Amino acid sequence: MGKLIFFLLIGAAVYFMFFKKNKVVNKPKNEQKDENTDLIMCDKCKTFVPENEIKKINGKNICKECYDNS
Repeated sequence: MGKLIFFLLIGAAVYFMFFKKNKVVNKPKNEQKDENTDLIMCDKCKTFVPENEIKKINGKNICKECYDNS
């Protein structure tokens, strides 16, 4: 009986160490997008801003701030 319990404990330890999958925690999409955004240079003020803050006007990349001030 003692050997059976011993082998069950060894089997459980092996299972938890090698076969049990870890839960993967996914970040919300908006956080992932912030980490993976590319920086693009504004053709007017020459600063680099995230891609989601750029407007394409007449083939030029204009940042939100320059667009609002013009």
